[in-house]
Amino acid sequence: MRYIQMNLQESVELIETFSPQAALLESNSTHVREALEQERSCSFPPELKAYIDTVIPKETIAFQGVGNPIVIRGSSELSWRMEDFNVNPETNEAINSWNDDWFLIANDGGEPIIVKLDEHNDTSIVYSAMQSEAGWEFCPIADSIGLFLVCAAALERAMNFPGLEDSLDDDFNLLGDAAKWLFPFLKHYAASYYEEWASVFENFEDY
Repeated sequence: MRYIQMNLQESVELIETFSPQAALLESNSTHVREALEQERSCSFPPELKAYIDTVIPKETIAFQGVGNPIVIRGSSELSWRMEDFNVNPETNEAINSWNDDWFLIANDGGEPIIVKLDEHNDTSIVYSAMQSEAGWEFCPIADSIGLFLVCAAALERAMNFPGLEDSLDDDFNLLGDAAKWLFPFLKHYAASYYEEWASVFENFEDY
C-alpha cells in the first residue's frame, strides 16, 4: 500500500495552487477544540487537534462533486450533537447505532465523513459511510485529513476545469484536460484510495 506523507500545512499549500477555497482553510479555533475535549473529558488525535486549531474553516464550505457536494463542517458547526447521525432532531432522541468515537468532520449528502477518536496516530484516517440494515458501514477514503481535503478540492476543480464549458458528458465520463489532470493527480495523492474518489466517473480506469 502506497502512503503519501503530507502534513496539514503542506496540504493547504497544495490546494492553494488550484483552488480559491484554500483561502477559507485558515482559522484559529483552538477554543472550540478545547471546549469539545473538556465536554467529554477526552483528548483528540494529533491531526484532528491541529486541523481544528489551524485549518478548519470558520463556517461550513462545500466542494462540488458529482451529485452531492462534499460539505466541510466549519468550526461553528462542530458539536457532540450530530443531528441525523447520533441524535434525531425531531424527537431529540439518541440514535444508538452511532459510536461515540465517530467524530463528524464532513458529509456527502446524507453520508457521514468522520475520523475515529480512538485512533491516535500522527495522522487521522478519514472514513466515509453508507447506511445498511446493519447500520453505518465505514470505509477509509484518505490516509489523513489533509489528503482528504486535497482530494475533495481536486474533484471540485475537475468539475469546473479552466477552459472547459462542460467537464462531464451524459455518460459521466470526465472530459479532456479535466480528465488528464484529475486522474493522475488522484492516483498520486489518493494513492490506494484512488477508486473511492475516481470511480464516480465512468472512464476512471482509462488513465
